[in-house]
Amino acid sequence: MNNELTSATCRLCGRTTGKRQATNHLKSCWERHAIAGPGKRAGRWFHLVVQARHAPDYWLHMQAPGHRAFGELDSVLRRLWLECCDHLSAFEFPVKQPPRPRGFPSDFGAMMAALNQGAAELTPDDDETLMGETLESRLQPGTAFSHQYDFGSTTHLELRVAGEHPAPAIKGEFKLLARNEPRVFACSVCGKPATQFCQECADTGEADLCDGCARVHECGSDALVPLINSPRLGVCGYCGPSVEP
Repeated sequence: MNNELTSATCRLCGRTTGKRQATNHLKSCWERHAIAGPGKRAGRWFHLVVQARHAPDYWLHMQAPGHRAFGELDSVLRRLWLECCDHLSAFEFPVKQPPRPRGFPSDFGAMMAALNQGAAELTPDDDETLMGETLESRLQPGTAFSHQYDFGSTTHLELRVAGEHPAPAIKGEFKLLARNEPRVFACSVCGKPATQFCQECADTGEADLCDGCARVHECGSDALVPLINSPRLGVCGYCGPSVEP
């Protein structure tokens, strides 16, 4: 899996844009396509940028209504990229450490920082509480946070608030504004476009297979999963489907 594809189609205007240009393009495109007028719900709408921490070729932009809860955002991410076995998940926000009091030795400051960090770790009750909070209670432009799915074979996502608007760009609530185009892989046996992924061969560089080669692959059909446009590909039996909001 060595192809790099960093382009996406804007869901507002149909233009193809690169990953680096997508944020600025969508900011201006959102303003041109914003839904306003009588009867429309006024509020806070966030422009979220999401990417996989360890597979940054998987990325997307999304509109997210501020009045909805983090638990609902979690459900959207699960359906789109993550859900395989109903694993636990959590959002995390950076914890700012208090400055070390003047006059204390550096080792004391390190000790207090470690204690503070431990105290700030999320407990199950904290996770549940956060999932019920609204996005607007925590988010503002520039806020960066993360999401973890499955605390065994973890998929880490990085999220950032690229902007805030008073009206949505697309009718509805959570909606994709752009998503990386599906990556194209060559069959490791014959070179044709691959459609299947062998989990047993994931570390050999020979896991990508076309339908024909997959039928005679020595690992058998139980080891095969479809190539899905998701950073969860090949992890814990993930095989989609990928359901867009």
